[in-house]
Amino acid sequence: MLNTLILAAGLGTRLRPLTERIAKPLIPIVNSSSLARQATLAKELGSQKIHANAHHLAEQIQNVASELGIGKVWVEEELLGTGGPICRMWKEGERGELLVLNGDCEHNLDVGLFLEKARNSGATCALLAIDNPKINTLCLNEKNFLCGIKNKFGESGSSNATFTGISWYSEKAWEKIEDSERDVRDFWQRLCKAGEAPSVFVTNGNWIDIGNPEGLMEAVSERLKEPNDLAVAGTAGSGRKYYRMQANGHSLILQQSHSEDEHFERFVRYGKLFNGLGLPTPEIYAVDERERRVVMQDLGSVRLCDAEQPLLHYPLVLEKLISWQEASEKVFKQDSELANRIFGESDYVWEITYFMENYLQGHLQVTQLSTELIESFKILAKNATAQQRVLMHRDFQSQNIMINNGNIAFIDFQGARNGSIYYDVAALLWDPYMMLPVETVKQLFTLWHSANPLLKNTTFEAAWENFLIASMQRIMQALGAYCFLSKKKGILSYTQYIEPGAKRLEEITNLASLG
Repeated sequence: MLNTLILAAGLGTRLRPLTERIAKPLIPIVNSSSLARQATLAKELGSQKIHANAHHLAEQIQNVASELGIGKVWVEEELLGTGGPICRMWKEGERGELLVLNGDCEHNLDVGLFLEKARNSGATCALLAIDNPKINTLCLNEKNFLCGIKNKFGESGSSNATFTGISWYSEKAWEKIEDSERDVRDFWQRLCKAGEAPSVFVTNGNWIDIGNPEGLMEAVSERLKEPNDLAVAGTAGSGRKYYRMQANGHSLILQQSHSEDEHFERFVRYGKLFNGLGLPTPEIYAVDERERRVVMQDLGSVRLCDAEQPLLHYPLVLEKLISWQEASEKVFKQDSELANRIFGESDYVWEITYFMENYLQGHLQVTQLSTELIESFKILAKNATAQQRVLMHRDFQSQNIMINNGNIAFIDFQGARNGSIYYDVAALLWDPYMMLPVETVKQLFTLWHSANPLLKNTTFEAAWENFLIASMQRIMQALGAYCFLSKKKGILSYTQYIEPGAKRLEEITNLASLG
């Protein structure tokens, strides 16, 4: 009878904070998990009984065991190491031969061939290994039997190899393991001393330890080479694409940037900084700089603009925005590049030029702009530049605000700057995707102003005037973007927001003219 034990009890410390949410063997890797793949392999090899051990987040392993075909989950109140689970199973009555698989690695190794060779080797125990010079701690004699482990025991041997976490024990070997041998290498050492050394089979193929972020990204890259049914979770005007990796009730987001994404490095750096300071942004778990991929927390599919009753969420969104702005000093202290990335007059002038070229001239076909209008734009840019500066998201609109079980989070923050305190609230409240009534805009602005400690010395009248200045700037930028993306980039979905954006600009202009 063939038993298979999948080791799945590790703490996953090198993958925190991801493994604080998901047990390491259940981490989605493209469209499956390591535990699921090992269970499938065990079934293909003819295992009559599949076991798994569990400790950290053990209930997650237990919850999926049945659907994966795992007959028994051995929950460990305290970690029993790599040898303890094998001993425990024997003491509690399991019999036959035992194949041990590792629940936190990805591989394409021919385990079936290994099992066949192990059974025919004459040895009572066998290990599957690869040649990985970076590790290669197994020491083998000329007949490929284990004779030592570097820095552990025995001889240096005639060759070296890396243990894959895959091993086989005949019933004769299985019954010999002792309680004290929680490190299975201690058992191997005893077998060597008794003249029953494990046979080691060195094979070729891909083998990836997913115990750290680098290994996780390598595993994702390998799985992406195979046919998959990754669900698209979203796209951005920048060309970034988002996919949802799902397995066993858990999900992660895979962000894929294009090769010329100049903001990729900033997204990663800012994201780690913001989340590390407790700001409402997704956790970033792993990064592949060469392929420009990021694995990060899945915040769900509901954006503020998708919520059933969006107005109910605005007070909390404003509260989170205030917290974001209050963190400015801490953020700038830790990232001098961001602190010095000031959104100043030249940037406001660029936004106005962008608006004139893409909306006034490109969309409305205005051939000549009056000197008076151009002069008013210059004054607007100067006034916006003079406003109080904080950490500015710069694209703080409803599509970049996620609502997940009552929690609020901000995405698409790679354009963050050191800029006007009024810009983000203007982007939120005048958002053409939402078209809030003017009276609602006023009420929400009043709420934001009265609750914001950074504006305690600023009168409502002064704040409102500055808000309208920033609002005009923001809506002109948005109108320019809608026209540019729809007409020059060919993303036609943005066309529908041109007229709402123009209406917003008219509303803001009317309010400003009223004083």
